Amino acid sequence: MATGFITPFDVHRANLEFALRMLSFGHEARQQACEFELQRIKRDLAAMHAAREAAGARDWTEFGASCQAMLRDYLDATTNLWQQGWVSAMRQQSACCDGMREALASWQSTWTEQWQKSTGMNPAAIPMQEWTKNFEQALRGVLEGRAPVAAPPFATLNGSAQGDRHAG
Repeated sequence: MATGFITPFDVHRANLEFALRMLSFGHEARQQACEFELQRIKRDLAAMHAAREAAGARDWTEFGASCQAMLRDYLDATTNLWQQGWVSAMRQQSACCDGMREALASWQSTWTEQWQKSTGMNPAAIPMQEWTKNFEQALRGVLEGRAPVAAPPFATLNGSAQGDRHAG
């Protein structure tokens, strides 16, 4: 009698945790983008106020000095925003990669643990257990940043290599 696979709540929890992590990474990136946009608006507003004050100059020398100071402040603020943006982007990318690696490792371990429980009860799945063990080791190596360990090419279930010539 074959038993059906019943999905436990752990698998649903792992799926939900993975989806929530993805959403939180997106939310953090949008929040950071909004903060930079607010800083750009403040920079532009300060430049507009400085230009308006420069318009009240008494002569061209004073007007030129005011405009030069406004442009210098504007370019300094722009350079600072670009530097902050690049640093933030690198930090977000690193944090996102680390978080995704952890989330995928957690998700993969939950799924393989549940799959192993269901295949352990099913006698038809016994030949697949060694293959799944090798697959899990390869996937774990990829998630940890190592190259996967390759299985012998053309390995079959009975241990002989495909294409072997038999005398007969």
